[in-house]
Amino acid sequence: MANTEFYRQLESDVGKITWKDVFSEYRKKHTKADLEYALLAGTSLDGATEENMLKKWKKPWVFYPLLKSGLALVALMYGLLYISVAFFQGVSFLVMLDIIPPLIIPMIVMVFIWELNIPRNISIYDLMKYFLVGGLLSFFMLVIMFQFIDEGPAPWAAFREEPAKLFAALILLYFFSKQKKVYGLTGLVIGAAVGAGFGGFESVAYAMSAGENGILSIVSSEIIRGIFALGGHVLYCAPYTAAFALEMKDRGFKPENFLGRDFLITFACSTAAHFVWNSDLFPGLGVMKNIVIIILLWAELLYIARKCLQQAVVIGHRRQKSYGRDVTRPMAHAGSICVECISGPLKGTRWRDFGKDVLTIGRSPEMEICITKNANGVSRKHCSIRRTPGGWMIRDMNSTYGTYTNRKNKLLPGKDYVLLPGEIIYLGGKENAFQVTTE
Repeated sequence: MANTEFYRQLESDVGKITWKDVFSEYRKKHTKADLEYALLAGTSLDGATEENMLKKWKKPWVFYPLLKSGLALVALMYGLLYISVAFFQGVSFLVMLDIIPPLIIPMIVMVFIWELNIPRNISIYDLMKYFLVGGLLSFFMLVIMFQFIDEGPAPWAAFREEPAKLFAALILLYFFSKQKKVYGLTGLVIGAAVGAGFGGFESVAYAMSAGENGILSIVSSEIIRGIFALGGHVLYCAPYTAAFALEMKDRGFKPENFLGRDFLITFACSTAAHFVWNSDLFPGLGVMKNIVIIILLWAELLYIARKCLQQAVVIGHRRQKSYGRDVTRPMAHAGSICVECISGPLKGTRWRDFGKDVLTIGRSPEMEICITKNANGVSRKHCSIRRTPGGWMIRDMNSTYGTYTNRKNKLLPGKDYVLLPGEIIYLGGKENAFQVTTE
């Protein structure tokens, strides 16, 4: 299904979207340039905005070569381990054996969910940061939860671990909202990263404890937990974090978001699935119980992913229509312009030209638009916006970290570039973003 048809169906009949539609590109041949493009997502060189994100987004595929490479790496490690033990009576790289294999599957599922992010506003660097920080933070929150819920039987872990992961994910989501706009897909990605971190670190701990019973115990533990990670903590945490983020579109970061219908449904489903997974219920089913739970968790993920994707597509089409008639023409030189900060410490602040032909931007008090508050990456004399007979132009003034726009990458210093209505300007990076519109 092409993206155009995929978007149309998300808007008109979202219930018909299946995983087959989402996975339709993963086995197609992709080039090194395709990989480089995918990894630019969320960086200052990407330039994705609400006006163009539907054109820039590609369906998930990066996870597939990563999966094949990860499984090959694990197979190589097990093969070298066998040779080491059989022929040299030694156990080399045992620490790597404890750490690397348990992380493969959770990280692959996390990357797949990251690729669903149509706004492309989270970089792979940020994803790994959320994976590490979120994993550690969720374990810290788990320690706190132990003060309220005793260790008890194994199924009780669901009532400790799900709230712990939720609060860790919400802390990261809150700080994200202070810098960038939050979509439902933002919560989906952050929740997946926290779940992957928690599940991966937990599997590492299990692998290390299994080492007391010998190497075969480590390997069997890793293989079993690796397979079951397809329905583990990533799929527990991502849906309810996404549901909370969807509620933020109307309320912001508010306690009422916990009462949202989708949040209550997804949190209850994830907690119940976790409880049943750890319990002795349905002993006759054996492994089939786990397989059924994995299928149900992917159904839950699809349920909330549809809504998140639909939200992004509706916003993207609305923004395209807002600027659709003008985005190919320079802003009229006779008109006035407004510059609004849309991300960073001055978010929401607006400046107008007030009849001037030049607006300069930088940290120097001499600039018409003076940015002094937490101006990381902004030079004293950063860039200028000029009224010319050909329309409004932007010029980088030899800034240290560069000036970028959503249509072009880094602007060459001293060279004029045409500004279009709704153009996004980045000073040094996406943490300082400004939108230029006509008055």
